[in-house]
Amino acid sequence: MAELSPDQVAGNWGAIAPDYERAFEGLSGQFAAHALRLLSLRRGERVLDVAAGTGIFGLMAARAGAKVLATDFAPGMVDRLRERIAEEQLSGISAEVMDGQALDVPDGAFDAGASVLGLIFFPDIDRGLAELRRALRGGGRAAIVCWRDPANLQLMTLVRQAVQKVVPGLQPPAAPPVWARLSGAGTLKARMEAAGFREVEVVTSTAVQEIDEPEAYWSGFTRSAPPLAHLFSQLGPEATEAVGREYIEALRAQSRRGMPVMRAEACIGLGRA
Repeated sequence: MAELSPDQVAGNWGAIAPDYERAFEGLSGQFAAHALRLLSLRRGERVLDVAAGTGIFGLMAARAGAKVLATDFAPGMVDRLRERIAEEQLSGISAEVMDGQALDVPDGAFDAGASVLGLIFFPDIDRGLAELRRALRGGGRAAIVCWRDPANLQLMTLVRQAVQKVVPGLQPPAAPPVWARLSGAGTLKARMEAAGFREVEVVTSTAVQEIDEPEAYWSGFTRSAPPLAHLFSQLGPEATEAVGREYIEALRAQSRRGMPVMRAEACIGLGRA
């Protein structure tokens, strides 16, 4: 069995759940909202959120009147989602620890399902897609969100450029990150069809997040995902601080109405079971 990467270990995600929420939901929440619109959910429909993380898609679906089961393999992520459900006093949504590659749900139990930048981390992506399809009733709809072009993802290119300036001799990993294995419209469509989804179409979704406090954003960003936490623990405090200065300078150079912004593009694959 291949060795798992840091972002495929449940405990690593649970440890950084609050930082992940603050750093990424500004973008992932826009993709989740787009996916929700495309699914055209009706009140009372049963919805499955796979690899939900801190739950932005499931929360949105519940606010719209759906009956939601949000699942994630990381207990810390599920704990944080349960806190959010309680804070909003939302009914019709529950959160459970569950492996998206072996969902503990009956066949055909849901009208719709989604995974927003979650299933892309699975060791066995095809198994995860097949499990989501199995959980949907005949004709049920699914929305899968992945990155459009990982090589040009601003979130990570700014980090790479900043690290190269501060530690020019540091060699990048030889293999691409696990979250880049499922990316781009063609790959997403082909993998969904191979899992048995019908009428698959893929749309591009663009998100823009304004960063009003770049220093505070950077402080949390260094801890917001397992590979980042691993990288900066290796670099140490002094180099991490220097990388942060480079990152913030580059971020400030990309502004809209005087406000630093982060842009990202994702693909949303839509299909029927």
